[in-house]
Amino acid sequence: MKKTIEKENYLKAIYKREEKGERVTVTALSNFFEVNKSTVSNMIKKLIVMGLVDSKPYKPILLTSAGREKATEIISKHRLIELYLVKKMKFKLNEVHDIAEEIEHVENSEFFKRMKEILGDTDIDPHGSKIPECDY
Repeated sequence: MKKTIEKENYLKAIYKREEKGERVTVTALSNFFEVNKSTVSNMIKKLIVMGLVDSKPYKPILLTSAGREKATEIISKHRLIELYLVKKMKFKLNEVHDIAEEIEHVENSEFFKRMKEILGDTDIDPHGSKIPECDY
């Protein structure tokens, strides 16, 4: 199955909820994405087929190890981009999220490795969240 931004956004949303210790459900994702539950259920089915999430009826949706690895990469990219935009490009905090949302889907690992190198030894984004360790 091919990569899509929508699938990556679902992985990211599940990761962030797990990170906060929240139970991930179809209803929670439906509310977050402002879509109906059948839309979420269809996406979860696709992610299950891809081996990225695990879900059973009436149980929380969980990332598999492959899903966690991919979600960690996306989150790491997003937070690194935000840090770069604030520190090196002098964007304001309220300006960086939407830009990072677009750039986080870039697949060129060298791009992110160089960004990390330019920033130096840092593991906290400008909002105070941990930037997960990642090879990109």
